[in-house]
Amino acid sequence: MRFLLLFLVVLLGASETLSDVTRPNIILFITDDQDIELGSMEFMPKTLKLLRSKGVEFKSGFVTTPICCPSRSTILSGLYVHNHHVLTNNHNCSGPEWRDVHEDRVFGKYLHEAGYRTAYFGKYLNEYDGSYVPPGWTEWMGLIRNSRFYNYTVNFNGQKIRHGFDYESDYLTDLVANDTISFIERHMNEHPDEPFLTVLSFPAPHGPEDPAPQYSEMFGNVETHRTDSWNYAPNPDKQWLLQHTGKMEPVHVVFTDMLHRRRLQTLQSVDDAVQRVLNEVRLYNKLSNTYIIFTSDHGYHLGQYGLIKGKNMPYEFDIKVPFFMRGPGLPRNVSTFKPVSNVDIAPTILDMAGVPIPSHMDGRSILDVFSDVKGFKKRHNMTMEIEWRHTVLIERGKMPKLRKVSDRMLKQKENFNKDYLLENACKKREFRSPCSRNQKWKCMQTPGGRWRIFKCCEPVAVRQTCFCPKDGTNRKRRHDKEVFVRSIYDLDRSRYPIGLSKELRRQWQNELLQELFEDTILRNNSWYQGTFNRKKRNVPCELNGTCLDDPFLSKIDIRRTKVDEKIENLRRKLWNLRDERKKLRHARVTNTSTASECDCAPMEAHPLQSLRPQLAQNQPNRRRARWNSRKWLRNDAKANCNIPQMNCFTHNDQHWRTPPLWPSDLGEFCFCQNSNNNTYWCLRTVNETHNFLYCEFITEFISFYDLNDDPYQLTNIAYQLDFNTLERM
Repeated sequence: MRFLLLFLVVLLGASETLSDVTRPNIILFITDDQDIELGSMEFMPKTLKLLRSKGVEFKSGFVTTPICCPSRSTILSGLYVHNHHVLTNNHNCSGPEWRDVHEDRVFGKYLHEAGYRTAYFGKYLNEYDGSYVPPGWTEWMGLIRNSRFYNYTVNFNGQKIRHGFDYESDYLTDLVANDTISFIERHMNEHPDEPFLTVLSFPAPHGPEDPAPQYSEMFGNVETHRTDSWNYAPNPDKQWLLQHTGKMEPVHVVFTDMLHRRRLQTLQSVDDAVQRVLNEVRLYNKLSNTYIIFTSDHGYHLGQYGLIKGKNMPYEFDIKVPFFMRGPGLPRNVSTFKPVSNVDIAPTILDMAGVPIPSHMDGRSILDVFSDVKGFKKRHNMTMEIEWRHTVLIERGKMPKLRKVSDRMLKQKENFNKDYLLENACKKREFRSPCSRNQKWKCMQTPGGRWRIFKCCEPVAVRQTCFCPKDGTNRKRRHDKEVFVRSIYDLDRSRYPIGLSKELRRQWQNELLQELFEDTILRNNSWYQGTFNRKKRNVPCELNGTCLDDPFLSKIDIRRTKVDEKIENLRRKLWNLRDERKKLRHARVTNTSTASECDCAPMEAHPLQSLRPQLAQNQPNRRRARWNSRKWLRNDAKANCNIPQMNCFTHNDQHWRTPPLWPSDLGEFCFCQNSNNNTYWCLRTVNETHNFLYCEFITEFISFYDLNDDPYQLTNIAYQLDFNTLERM
């Protein structure tokens, strides 16, 4: 009997040891601000070889909120923003509610209680002050405040350590990798039979985007960030901020190119770190029993829709992130379009460790995606396939109760629907047909009631290619006529019949709509940033039914057109000044009025206007005191870059302290990258038949993009949907 009891005790102890040995290790890599849409992953070959080729790539990996602290809080807790209440990088970011309620229920705490040795290295939350070590972590190296590469402070297991500006000892990306490798070495030597969880939270490619010295000369000509939506602006069919953001100025184009280059350079150190950490795990023969997740807290934009840089937008470039998984039982070198989200990371890690997922978590275990994979299904004792979701929630801020969708769409349709805008414009005398001298546009109505737009005076070289009957046969031969330059005005006068291709009609219609929108901005004196540049058409048009019109512009034509556009812009400004003069003429100021009685709004400087004219007026001797003038310029820029209800930044040659540096001769500029009314709730749906993004903004604005037809979300087609469909969203 004693022998039997002793045998059972030994057997139970062996089973416990076996259980600990077979429980997988888990490694989570998190980058900061890394895009997937701008091509950054294609410049990380080591990571792609280790994770894409040896694991699963989630082509529809999203974040529930494209903001640092809310997204990171979601990763840690498995909760949506509306449940953990970390709405911004300031509000409740590592605040009392987070510390009292949610921080005690992060995935690290659950795994620590289940017998895992847990470690966290790198950026935690933006407002983490380093005064404590969060619960649940065996080893802790948390960055105090926001991402930096040099000159920062960390809390290392309760002790604050200050780091300087030396690459060998202070570069944070390498420090995260080095501390992780040291942790794995100690763990394998001291606790070889226990599983571990480690989180590597890198600062890259977040600002100030300091690359390691050995990578500072790479990617000089890379322009993968120039997607179809790059510098596509302004956008009258999108939310308020994008309606008031125009095309980038030349200095902004240089900035986006340079910033993209620096971001890619910082990611080279992350690429090295992934390889080094996985090699360390392989050294101890543990790689086959280790789950690895690689992702980012959100995406990024660089010039998309004219926005110079940033996140916060509900579009693919900001909400879509790199998302890779590798581990025991997972298929290799495969990709899936099933939508996963950062809210799924916490429950997935718990499921990997065999820890029950708490009912309060909003996310799901991503392992359920593989319930139809035979080997994985058998390994995890799955008895049936589990249906996966089609839609994820994207949110920014707290949404109030809004009016019915039908009421909002009626108002929005009047302001933004192109058919309404064209109908109102074409009824004006200035758009009548035929074209008169100095007339820019004309409208003609089809028998079906639709308006066709023609550009009167743009010089177009027309080459007629006609097919004429051949003598004595029914066959036709091609006949090319001489090239001649004409305009719609000339053709109107000669009564030449005109037929235009759909592409050219659409191009001219969009140009007119753009001008109508710009005129509204100028007339209302609305806040605006960027330029009003318009692209030249480069599509063929159809002339006289069977003749093809190959339009091209010579250098003289282009110069003439540019001069005409400048004259037209000056003419519009003159009209606005005349209107202003009329208002002043009719204004009456009584003798009893005093300055103290008048309600005067403070003067606001245009956030993108050059500050040098002001500098010239206020400091005529700036050449003699160049340093003082530059200092004054920086201070003046900061003063003028403070726009109410906007998030603006100033960039100059003091921002980047490591190569490649910002050229001092390009000066400095101000740009507003976000606004307080950019609050939204969105649904992102991906399945075999649908691929769309539906958003409702706090301003009551509604947008809908079909990404099967419009992958870069260039055109809002909410007006094409019936109210019943929108109400069901």
